Amino acid sequence: MSMWELLINNEVIDRVDLNTDKYEEAHTYFRLRKNLKPEPFNDMFIVREYVQPKKSMGNIKWWKGEPTKLDDF
Repeated sequence: MSMWELLINNEVIDRVDLNTDKYEEAHTYFRLRKNLKPEPFNDMFIVREYVQPKKSMGNIKWWKGEPTKLDDF
């Protein structure tokens, strides 16, 4: 299973999780949703596999800045 994106002018307009890893199947899925023939679809849209950006954790010291005094109950 892969996430696929549909782009127009380098802007993501749709993202969907499909049960395929094949570009051709994802391309056909989006093309049929837009109800277009291959030539006009390819002129307007780009289909690509979504790659989730990796978040760098860096050097986070979450315990710093926390108060050392506990709440009184």
